[in-house]
Order: sequence, then structure tokens, then C-alpha cells
Amino acid sequence: MQTQTVFDTKPLLRPDQVESAKDEIKNLEEKLVNKHIEDKAEVSRQLRRAKKDFENQVPRAPGVDEEGKMVSRSRDLLDEIVKGMPSQEEMRKNPPGAVDKHRAWERRNKLRILEWKNIMLRLTAGSGDRDAANLERHRPRMSSLNMDNAEIPGKQIYLPETTTGPAAVFSDAQLAVLRQLSPEIADKLASLDNAQRAKVKDVVEGIGLTVDPVASALGKLGVEKRLKGKKGRKPWTADQKAAAILRLAEARAAKAAKKAA
Repeated sequence: MQTQTVFDTKPLLRPDQVESAKDEIKNLEEKLVNKHIEDKAEVSRQLRRAKKDFENQVPRAPGVDEEGKMVSRSRDLLDEIVKGMPSQEEMRKNPPGAVDKHRAWERRNKLRILEWKNIMLRLTAGSGDRDAANLERHRPRMSSLNMDNAEIPGKQIYLPETTTGPAAVFSDAQLAVLRQLSPEIADKLASLDNAQRAKVKDVVEGIGLTVDPVASALGKLGVEKRLKGKKGRKPWTADQKAAAILRLAEARAAKAAKKAA
């Protein structure tokens, strides 16, 4: 059985820390040549310490032979690390047992985590990838703990039923027209199922991007006079406008279905 290479676990600088360290060195170098700084000896000592720390902690890209071993090792480490790792939901909601589960997992994997982070920082050295060593990207989604008595209960969100047909997608211009036609429908668009959204989109496309889409839509329903508030009749409310537009959508859908049959 081949023994796998184990890499160093000493802390290395993250991409933002690398930039911060470089800025500090540059600032000290500028101070060293600044004629207004009197204690140049102290600045020189600070500069030597900053350069030494940087050289010891900056992630260095692996060589060709070493890179393959690092990639293999990082995969094996990650496979072990995620076993028993508290899920996203458990970390968010903190159900009974979540704290003990996290502590036990952390104790088992402390050295693995340090080694994996260092490997990832070296594999992506110089790329500026700030999330390369971010273990949260690999946190499991499925939970094993009971959420009934969680400290943060959260909310259950029920999305509309999915459909096998093409999704009804609105352009920005169509959404603007719909908001003029009926702000109520525009606000509820996300809660409609795909078939309902498709019907609403048909109405918007049938009206076109006119200057006054409300008048155009309701004009096709023959209600221009009511919209203007004819004597003895009250102007249409926002709900009445929305209902009229939906009726138009239903009528067009029925007509299209009849024609297709």
C-alpha cells in the first residue's frame, strides 16, 4: 500500500492577507526613504520582520511533480472532512445536539482541515481566488438532526408546481408594461405557476410596448368609457383592472385551445 504524502499544516496567508502584507512592506519601504522619519533604525527592523513573516507565510505554487500529489491529497482529505460535518441547516438553526456534533467533528478533523486549507491556498496561489480554502462551499445540505426544537425555527417556503413546458420568462420591457397594466399581478408574478405566467405574458405581448399599455389593454376589452369615469359610473379600481386583464388572458387561452383543437 502506497503511503500518501502529508503536507504542512502551518497557517498560510489568505489572498486578502497577502495583499495586506504587500501593502505593509511597501509602506515601510516608503517610510525608510522619507526624510521626515527620524527613527530609521526602528523602521528598518519593522521592514525586516514584515519581509520575513511574508516569506514564511505566503502560499507558494507547487512544482509539476508536487501538484498531482496535492490534488490527490486534497480530494482524500475533503472526503474525510465532510463525513459527519454539520449541515448548513444545522449550523443555521442550531437544533438540540448541533453544538456537540460540531465540536466532535472539529476535534476529529482539526489537522485535516489545516492541511486541506494549506493545499488549496498553494494550488491557487496567485489566482486571487478568495474562496479556494473556504470549507463552507462543501458543507452538506442534508441534515441528520431533528429540527423540531431548533433555536431558530426558520420558515417553510412552498414554491409553485414545476412544469415540463418551456418557462415563461418576461423581459425587462414586458415587466415594465405589466407593472403599468397591473401592479398587483406584477407583484404576484413569482407566485403564479408557469401556465398562469404564460397567459399573462400572452396578454402583454398582444398589447405590445405601447405608450399607454393600460388604455390599450382595457380598450381591447371595450371599457375605455368606464376607465375614464363616465357620468354615473365610477372609474375602475386597480383590482378591477387586474381582473379584466386576467379575463382577457383566459379568453385568449381558450380561443387558442379551441383553434388548436
